[in-house]
Amino acid sequence: MVILLGAIAGLGLLLVVIGLAPRPAQAPLPAGPDPGRAAGEDSGEAGAVKDATRRAARRIEKDLASKSALMQDARMVGRSLEAHAIHKMAGLVLGAAVVAAVGLFANTLFGLALPLPIIVAAAMAGGLGGWLLPDSILKTEADKERVLFQQVAESWLELVAQLVTAGADTFGALATAASYSEQPGFVVIRDTLRTSAASGEAPWTGLRKLSDERRLRFLDPFCSALELAGTTGAGSRQAILAQVEAARTKAMLEADAAAASAGEKMGAPLALIGAAFMILMGYPPLAGILDTSTLSGL
Repeated sequence: MVILLGAIAGLGLLLVVIGLAPRPAQAPLPAGPDPGRAAGEDSGEAGAVKDATRRAARRIEKDLASKSALMQDARMVGRSLEAHAIHKMAGLVLGAAVVAAVGLFANTLFGLALPLPIIVAAAMAGGLGGWLLPDSILKTEADKERVLFQQVAESWLELVAQLVTAGADTFGALATAASYSEQPGFVVIRDTLRTSAASGEAPWTGLRKLSDERRLRFLDPFCSALELAGTTGAGSRQAILAQVEAARTKAMLEADAAAASAGEKMGAPLALIGAAFMILMGYPPLAGILDTSTLSGL
């Protein structure tokens, strides 16, 4: 029974992956003498499973597209919603199958005699966990990418400030600084500025779109300052330098806060170690005194 259920679960997962895998573009084949055979091959059970899984993937993709936070996380890590839908479906099948297999193995090998409703409920919980796990992993990866992108953006602003200080054109320094590195963050900023220039938009418009698409809120103050300088005629050089100085100050404050937090976290273990050392050193004399008083009392 266990082997049969495992085989069914594995076959189902294999069919889901095969059905959702993108097919490469192929040239149209010439008409053959036996078109009925090809139609018969596509209308079998495997074709029905592929169509069902593709419809399910499209439905899941539409549901995921309505979640703005999930869309922003997917763009941040460069993952398509179709691939994320496949991960969720695979997690659903694997979670349910693994939990059900563990329950059946426990009944068979250890004789726990778990009721079937409990196994089914546990399998449903495992499937739900497998369904939600890709979302959690995606959010964690996106948060890490945002931290890295923030560091890249701060380096880019430093280069912009140096070019502006050297007398370069204010808005031309944005694209010039982004072309100094092939790091992915620099490439994204460079492509964003090029797209804005090609479409006739201001650079702060493209950067604000990038911030909205990937939830990069640390770019909003810089975009606002740049827009204010570009629309009101204020000194754009001063605006850029002010934002760079603000980014430096924020980075220093975050570093100080992280160091203070690490010091506070180290205080509790040191206190416990000191207390354990005092107990270890004081226990033998105290035990000797107690034994002496006990013997003299007797």
